[in-house]
Amino acid sequence: MIELEDVHFYLPEKPIFERVNLHIKKGECIGIMGANGSGKTTFARLLNGLLLPQKGVVRVNGKPTIDSESLLAIRRSIGIVFQNPNAQAIGETVEEDIVFGLENIGVPKHEIDRRIDIYLKLLGITELRDRNIGLLSGGQKQLVNLAAVMAMEPECIVLDEPISMLDSCSRKSVAETISGLKRAGTSIVMITHDPGDLVGCSRVFTIAEGRISQTDLETLATCEDTELFEAAGQSEPQSGGVGVDVSHVYEPGTGWAVTALADVSLTIEKGSVTGIIGGIGSGKSTLASLVAGLDTPTTGSISIDGKLPEPGKNVAILFQQPEDFFFERTVRKEMIFGLRQTAMSDGEIRARIHSAISQAGLTRAILERSPFHLSIGEQRLIALASILAMDPEYLVLDEPTASLDSKSRRNVLEIIREIAGRKTVIYISHCIRDVLKIADRIVVLKDGNLVFTGTKSQYLRWASERKRALGC
Repeated sequence: MIELEDVHFYLPEKPIFERVNLHIKKGECIGIMGANGSGKTTFARLLNGLLLPQKGVVRVNGKPTIDSESLLAIRRSIGIVFQNPNAQAIGETVEEDIVFGLENIGVPKHEIDRRIDIYLKLLGITELRDRNIGLLSGGQKQLVNLAAVMAMEPECIVLDEPISMLDSCSRKSVAETISGLKRAGTSIVMITHDPGDLVGCSRVFTIAEGRISQTDLETLATCEDTELFEAAGQSEPQSGGVGVDVSHVYEPGTGWAVTALADVSLTIEKGSVTGIIGGIGSGKSTLASLVAGLDTPTTGSISIDGKLPEPGKNVAILFQQPEDFFFERTVRKEMIFGLRQTAMSDGEIRARIHSAISQAGLTRAILERSPFHLSIGEQRLIALASILAMDPEYLVLDEPTASLDSKSRRNVLEIIREIAGRKTVIYISHCIRDVLKIADRIVVLKDGNLVFTGTKSQYLRWASERKRALGC
C-alpha cells in the first residue's frame, strides 16, 4: 500500500533520512520506534504528503505523494493522529470536531451520526460528545483526536504517540479498538516509545541516524527499564509547604459548566516529591494550574509558604504541551526570556542555561536551533531545562515524561530525585510506575474528588485492597 523508495529528507540543521526503503502492505500493522529527535514524526508526515522527500519517492496505492493531483486521494487514504492533541482540534465541541472531517470527505449526514456514535462508544467517551474541546483534559483530547481520524475510516491510520497521556484503562480501550480495525483490514503504523504499545505488530522498525532498520520487539522490551527503585529518603520536615483547599468550576453559570475539582483539601510538605495520579479528566492538570498560580479557584484558596502562588518566582510549571508556549526563534533566546525578568547578570544567565541544558541531557548545540524544528520530546526537555534554569523553590511538572524515549525518561526521573529535599516537586502523571519510583507521598484524584492521600506504602496497600492497576 505504501512504498518508500530511496527516500532522503533534510532539515537545515541536519539530515533526517538517507536512502530509506520500506514497503507497508495493505492491512499490515507495523511499529516505529526511535530516540527523541530521530525523525519519527517526520516519517509520519512523509507517508501522506504533508512533507515531500527531497530525493526518492513515497507512493500510496501506486500514486507518488509529489503528484499534486493525487494528494487529496492520498490524504483520504492515510489518516494521522498527531502527538499534540491541541494541534488537531478544529470544532468547538467534540461532535463538531468529528463532523468537520467527515463533511470534508462527503460522508452523508445519517452516516456521520452513525460513525460518531460508533467511535465515541468504542473509545469509551460517549459522554464527551457535547463537551467543549477547550475544557477537556489532555488525555480526553487525545481520545477525541483518535475518534475523529478513525471515523473517517481511512485505509491506513498513522498513530504518532497517540496515547502518551492516557491512563491504563483508556490505553486498553484504544488497543482493543485498534485490534478491531486491523481485523477489518485497516493498515496501522504505530509510532511509540513504549514496546508494550506494539503488541500485535507484524514488524517493528527503529529509526536511528537517518536509517530505518527492522528490530526484534522482544529485544526492545528486555532493554526497557523495569527497575522499581525506592524514592529518595524523606528529608526532615520543613516549615511551609503548599496548602490546598479548593473547588473549581470551568465556565460557571453557562451551558459549558464543568466541575473540575470538588472540595479538594490537602497539604504538600516542603521539600517533598508528591505524585498526583488519576484517570483522564480527574482534575490533575486543573490542580497543577491552580498551584502554579495560573488560575484562581472558584472557591477556596492555594497558599505557598503562607503566600499566594507567584508564577515564575516561588513556583514554576511544566505544561502538558509546553511546545504550545514557545515563541522565540532559537532555544537560547527562549531560555533567556524568563531569566531576563530577574536581576541576573549576562554571565550568570549563560551559566544557568548551560547547566540546565546539561542537566536535561541535551548538548549546547541545541541552543542555536529553532524550538519549532525540534521533536516533541526535545521540546519537552527544553521546557524542563528552562524551568530548572529559573531555579524556583516549587516545581509543578504535568506529564513531564510524555513522548520521551526511555533514556530521557530515566534522566528526568533522576533529575527529580537529585533535587528532592532542596526543592518541592509536584509530579503529575498517568504513569503510576514512574510515580512510585520518585514520590514521597501520593495523591489520587477521581472525577474531581480527592480519594486518597498518603505515603507510597499506604498507597500500595490502598490500591491492592481495591485491585487497582499499578502499571502504566
